Amino acid sequence: MQAYRKLIAVPKDRKIALEKVPFKPGTPVEVIVIPAETVPSDIYAYTAELVKRKKIPRYTLREIERIVHESRGVRA
Repeated sequence: MQAYRKLIAVPKDRKIALEKVPFKPGTPVEVIVIPAETVPSDIYAYTAELVKRKKIPRYTLREIERIVHESRGVRA
């Protein structure tokens, strides 16, 4: 199944038009309109929000190193 994604703002008249879609004329398509998720402007804000939402505990570099080494079977 081929998908076509387009992010646009809804104008005041609340009408949306799709132009230059990658399908041949006459091809039946299904259109689903959903609101876009708000994405923070930078990766640091996004990461902080994700950590908070997923309740991911904070680790020190030493703790991360220990976890990685344990998973690889390496003794430090």
